[in-house]
Amino acid sequence: MTKSAESSSRVSHTDSMPIKPVAGHSIARSTAVISSGTMLSRVTGLIRDMLIADYYLNAVSDAFFVAFRLPNMLREMLAEGAMNAGFIPVFSEYMTRRSSKETEELVAVSIGAMGALLMAVSALGVLFAPEIVRFVTFEFGPPDEKLLLAIGLTRVVFPFILLVGIASLLMAMLNSLQIFFSTAYAPVLLNLGMIACAYLFRNNFKDPVYGLAVGVLIGGVLQILLQIPFIRRCGIPLRVAWNLKHPGLRMIFVLLVPTFFGQAVREVNVLADTMFAWYLGEGMVSALYYAYRLLHLPLAVFGLSVATAILPSMSRSSSAGEMDKFKETLSLGLRTVMFTMLPATVGLIILRVPIIRLLFEHGSFDALATDNTAFALMFYSLGLYAFSGAKVLAFAFYSMKNTRLPVIVAACSMILNILLNALLMIPLKQGGLALASSLSSTVNVVVLWIFLEKKVGDFGRRMIMAATAKIAGLSLAMGACVYALALICDHLVDPATMAGKIVCVLIPLSGGVIFYMGLASAMQFDEASQIMRIWSARRKKK
Repeated sequence: MTKSAESSSRVSHTDSMPIKPVAGHSIARSTAVISSGTMLSRVTGLIRDMLIADYYLNAVSDAFFVAFRLPNMLREMLAEGAMNAGFIPVFSEYMTRRSSKETEELVAVSIGAMGALLMAVSALGVLFAPEIVRFVTFEFGPPDEKLLLAIGLTRVVFPFILLVGIASLLMAMLNSLQIFFSTAYAPVLLNLGMIACAYLFRNNFKDPVYGLAVGVLIGGVLQILLQIPFIRRCGIPLRVAWNLKHPGLRMIFVLLVPTFFGQAVREVNVLADTMFAWYLGEGMVSALYYAYRLLHLPLAVFGLSVATAILPSMSRSSSAGEMDKFKETLSLGLRTVMFTMLPATVGLIILRVPIIRLLFEHGSFDALATDNTAFALMFYSLGLYAFSGAKVLAFAFYSMKNTRLPVIVAACSMILNILLNALLMIPLKQGGLALASSLSSTVNVVVLWIFLEKKVGDFGRRMIMAATAKIAGLSLAMGACVYALALICDHLVDPATMAGKIVCVLIPLSGGVIFYMGLASAMQFDEASQIMRIWSARRKKK
């Protein structure tokens, strides 16, 4: 356990000891832990998706992705924002200003209320699975085999909502205590559960894809079990209490509900993409899914990791009235996001086809599926900076206990996304759906930025813009390096073989990273120093 974690653990047993503010290096270490866990999660997720692409035909994978869409959507809304934004500010306040007994009571009533709510949602999902699937797919006629499969899978996976909701609550407690290891690595267990069950149980069901669905539930249980030892080490008793009138619980729901709907906007955008893609033809739902999964690798490893790491620090700065420190942390977060997302955008666009060929083009996933996925990924990649920036800016509002404004802005962005979907899907098909998401997210960032400046004042706009301009130029130079290396590899090896596929991705990617980080360090970019501190922290953690 880190010193900061030990300090936070001691706070839970005292009545007045304040939480030690997180310095810049602590943020780097926290980001390192989160990013390393997220990286492993995304890698195992890619292995899982490779297995799905290999084992199941497009029609079967389409049915599973539709069934898993809503439970996974609720997982991302709870685990990647709403629970943190709703629980952390209140829990942090109780730890610093209330007694340990009051803090423990808050935990108990939170577990009771959240468990009861999610149990009801899970039951309703199982009961109304046919209606849910028909709504997601807009299929209201006589059900075909694909639709019936999606309904059956939905009934199996929907209880995952209860499991992941409890896991997310435990993760939020640990994040409040600056313990990020178990929360960062928990999603890995979900992927491993799905991978193991898809392989082990594929011959135990009439339709092998049900083994994958069972793996979702087992992965959810494993996520909870991983958190429990860390919670106990912090001295927080895990018990259930029932008191809907508890003032702390009310405040959590006051913050959580609008944040939940704010998070829902992004997921509704993905759901809308799925609904539109269903009508573009077989395999289009899968193409968008795989493209979005690839996009999430850099997005989650750096964008979400930075936002999650700086939220507790911004919450404490805001509560203490230390707005200069708040702005400094926010500026650092935004510049770090831009430093990672812009080169990732360039790299994904250039290497999108080789990456998809390496990861997915085998078994049932053919060259046409590669082309469809690559086309969507190109347009999704254009919004990487916006997806990440919106998360950081929204978390800045959440840290000030202002959850309403980000929801309103995100809702307007959602409406814009749906309108752009309808306009752009005709000429660009699945690429139009991806481009609509990127454009609407860009509008989201701009509007959030404007409102945040009105609320807290300038938080380093010139510094951020100047850094962004330098990063953009460096990213384009890196792109030229990656493109040249890709051409060389394409002539030296046969890209149709597995060895050739690996070379065509590994050499340009490695060369691009070395070129980018080397030149950024030589030019003394502050953001490069921050990334190096994160890397050093990751090595120390190992």
